Parts: sequence; C-alpha cells; structure tokens
Amino acid sequence: MITLAALRGLLPMAGLVAGPAAWALNTQLGQILPYAECGGWFRPSLVFSVAAMMLSLAGAYLSWRTRGEGTVGFGGRLGALLGLLFAFALLLQGLSTLILSGCDR
Repeated sequence: MITLAALRGLLPMAGLVAGPAAWALNTQLGQILPYAECGGWFRPSLVFSVAAMMLSLAGAYLSWRTRGEGTVGFGGRLGALLGLLFAFALLLQGLSTLILSGCDR
C-alpha cells in the first residue's frame, strides 16, 4: 500500500519525470498526427502540444514546491528547471504546428 509519506517523497521527481515523458509522447504524436490533419482546419498537434506543456509545467510546479535541505531540495529545484526546459521545448513544437501544415513535404 502506498502511503502519503511515500508520495511526498516522489514530489521532487515530478518535474524530472513529467517533462521528458510529455515531450517524448508529443514527439511521437508529432510524427503521426500531421497526416491526419492534412487539409483540415482542426490541429490536434497543437492541442496535444499545449496539453503536454501544461503537464510539464505542473510537474515543474510540484517539484518547485518541495521543501527540503540537501539532496531533496536540490532534486526539487533540478526537477523544476528541467520541467521548465521541456515546457519551452513543447511550446516551440506547438508553435511549429501553426507554421507548418501536415501537407508540407
């Protein structure tokens, strides 16, 4: 059984896990979705990029809220910075879907 104390111990890792996982999923969807959105007005790539960016920012926020000394505090700050870095990458991927359509080859 997972206790509340065990979940609190995982909070510094939220930015270290959520950001890269959201970016990897968005990158894979970026390879698949342009074929589906070719010629349409709806851009699911943009929607998924924004959702992944919000997930990365949520992980960064949870990591930043971690209070601690030593390695716990360092892990929390590192997770927050990594979450922000991947959120910026996801922002750029989302903006690229506004410029390039799925029909461009």
